[in-house]
Amino acid sequence: MSAKLSIPQMIPLAEIEVADRVRPADMGAVEALARDIEERGLRVPIEVAGQLRGEKKYRLVSGLHRTTAHEILGVTEIAAFIVQGNQLELKRDELLENLTRSELSKLERVQFVAELKRVYLEMHPEAAHGGDRRSADFQDANDCNLKSWYASVASRSQRSVRAIQLEAQIGERLNPEVANLLRGTAIADNQKELEALSRYGGGIQRALAEKIAAGEARSVSNASRILSDAPEQPPEEKDAVAKLANAFARLSARDQTRFLEQIGAQPVDDAEEVV
Repeated sequence: MSAKLSIPQMIPLAEIEVADRVRPADMGAVEALARDIEERGLRVPIEVAGQLRGEKKYRLVSGLHRTTAHEILGVTEIAAFIVQGNQLELKRDELLENLTRSELSKLERVQFVAELKRVYLEMHPEAAHGGDRRSADFQDANDCNLKSWYASVASRSQRSVRAIQLEAQIGERLNPEVANLLRGTAIADNQKELEALSRYGGGIQRALAEKIAAGEARSVSNASRILSDAPEQPPEEKDAVAKLANAFARLSARDQTRFLEQIGAQPVDDAEEVV
């Protein structure tokens, strides 16, 4: 972990660089926070790191909403812990802090987990190949490999290992530009929809996301039908047909044939060609 000075310092907002944030500021949350800070003051200092290069003296590590709230209030200084560490360590700390927040949407969570995994693999490239037991531990993991990393993140965020694995997979498959399109949409807080969208390739994934972002579709399947010019089914019919289709797909080939015979339909292989 990066080292943190125990006593916060007052630093000018003008000297803090805010860039490359995975999660943009939610202005509704910022305004509420600004009102709270105005009444009770800042209770938790932000974290910044000193910069060797760059126009500004510090780089924000954690506390984007707190910093933005101070800007809204017209305050020129903010209490901050000065942390030390390399870029990857600081990025990891930012992601870990955000990952523990309960107000994250499903979209933000899968992005954070995927980015955290990317940072971890960049710090420990051997982990992608099963790990090197001589390597330094990560977050109290027993050895440096992805299996222990998943377990460590799951423990820190009080979630199951399987949940972390699935979130990482979805986040890795979602195009970053597509993810930005989805913020505030009907599926931004629906993990099943995000998973369905992540299974599509880049071009189709973006086209589907654009339909959802424009309010023309409220689900991936709905957007897919619109793109293919298929007629929309009533919700109740769609649900019934989807359930039947899923049940049919789980049957063995023999049972599928028996079912078709039961309803008086011909097996697919023997059906006449429709022209």
